[in-house]
Amino acid sequence: MALTVREAMALGGLRRGEVLAGAGGLDRTITWVKVLESPETISWLAEGELLLTVAFAIKDDQAAQRDLMRNLAAVKSSGLVIKPERYLPQIPQDMIGQANEFGIPLIRIPPDVSYLEIMNPILERIINAQNAELRRSIEIHRQFTHLALDGQGLQAIVKTLGELVESSIALEDINFHLLATHVVPGVTDKHRQQTLAQHGTPPKVQQSAAIKAMLREVVVGRVPHQVPPFPELGLTARRIITPVLAGRECLGYLSIIDHPQHHEELAMMAIEHAATVIALEMIKQREVAGAEDRVRGELVDDLLNGTFGDEANVHRRARHLHYDLSQPHRLLVVDVDHFRQFIKERRYEEGKVITLKRQLFQLVTGAVRRQQPRHLVTAHSDSVIVLVPQPPDGTDPEGEALAGRIREVVADSDLGITVSVAIGRLCVKPDDFKPAFVEAQRALDLMVRFGKREQVINYDRLGVYRLLAQVEDRAGLDAFAGRMLAPLVDYDRARGTPLLRTLEIYLQHHGNLRQSARDLHIHLNTLHYRLRRISELTGVDLKDADARLDLLLALRVRALAERL
Repeated sequence: MALTVREAMALGGLRRGEVLAGAGGLDRTITWVKVLESPETISWLAEGELLLTVAFAIKDDQAAQRDLMRNLAAVKSSGLVIKPERYLPQIPQDMIGQANEFGIPLIRIPPDVSYLEIMNPILERIINAQNAELRRSIEIHRQFTHLALDGQGLQAIVKTLGELVESSIALEDINFHLLATHVVPGVTDKHRQQTLAQHGTPPKVQQSAAIKAMLREVVVGRVPHQVPPFPELGLTARRIITPVLAGRECLGYLSIIDHPQHHEELAMMAIEHAATVIALEMIKQREVAGAEDRVRGELVDDLLNGTFGDEANVHRRARHLHYDLSQPHRLLVVDVDHFRQFIKERRYEEGKVITLKRQLFQLVTGAVRRQQPRHLVTAHSDSVIVLVPQPPDGTDPEGEALAGRIREVVADSDLGITVSVAIGRLCVKPDDFKPAFVEAQRALDLMVRFGKREQVINYDRLGVYRLLAQVEDRAGLDAFAGRMLAPLVDYDRARGTPLLRTLEIYLQHHGNLRQSARDLHIHLNTLHYRLRRISELTGVDLKDADARLDLLLALRVRALAERL
């Protein structure tokens, strides 16, 4: 334990010492003891060091005498012990005043007390404490390392840290997904409750400029930091946060929440050791997961390409991975919006592109895992393909909600990219995956051809747009729609009329005049007039079924460009 000046006053020669001034600093911690041999000695002092002097070095220098205590305060010395009789018969009032002002203890000792009587017991206490701290540090590290080597995982390490420092603990990855936690009953921190409920730090906190700046400082410092509360964000408890680092890569953040004050030194020591062992465990898990992901990815690739062989073989491969492929699955394709353009604009080199793709993969798998712990996933160029099982009761797994969540997670990250997600058909058997993948890709291609981004597209709900998606000639589609509808668009724009809207409602009701008039809130005669005008402008006979189909398709092409 740290030795204070107050405690040192009960040791050896200091027991005969008299505190002349600066009594407010008696609880300062002593880290070492030095002797003032020359005025330059002060510049060599480290924080917490106690200075002994007979005043020989400053006996003829009134300026040095006057500013001595101010200079000691500047280097955060723990105090000054002086035997002034021989060289400084009277201690200057400036020295006494500054000792009180800065809270630096000024202690006078009798002439017959030697330096050794003061230094020996103090240094013995410091060295013994450092030795005990070293032994405790080794034991803590041994304990955490044993947990990792024994294969007990992150949760066991975090739980042990929490029990050691009697505090709640949170371990989150670089994307703020909760990896492990230890909870001490009675912690009421609102942020803590939200973190547990959402399995990670709430987006509001993640996006805070103050939090981002704090975390940057933590990572750059590479050591544990005391973090003050952020009441405006619901963080009302004190924290110690340290980065979990593997070389230059930050793998996540480890936090001790609302630790007891008397465990301050222990907490700082323990969290640093825990973070080191956690980094080793996370690297190990990454390697294991990477190997498993490669095997799973090969299975997914074979399903998407239809190269899995017979059905019995693919089910056997899935069972080997402890995965049930007999359930119906929903297929999602997550694609980076305009990726080539993004890379070109940012001038990313290949290494940066590979890192970006890996981070995207981690973001997507993290978002999916929170809602669907069991799933298959693989990377495919700049896309991520996810296979999500249907619940046993056969209800829809809310594919669009999951797709929306993925899109939001990527948009809220620091990657600077956005994604669109296409949802393929429901896959009941292995042969369904390839066509579902093709359909999802077509839906994405359709979105790209119309220059849209950040979309969630369900191929099952595209209807006639699925046919349009297969037309490669986008310019031809636009030209076709323009030929059919341009006269109406120009007429409406020039006169403020609703002929295009009238045509759309009329065709939706399959030529039912009364229903169309009701939906348009107009008289039947008005509808007749508008339809005649539409025929005149387009040169189309609305009684001709083929002509009506042409107009309907033209409207769908126009709507496609607007809705995507």
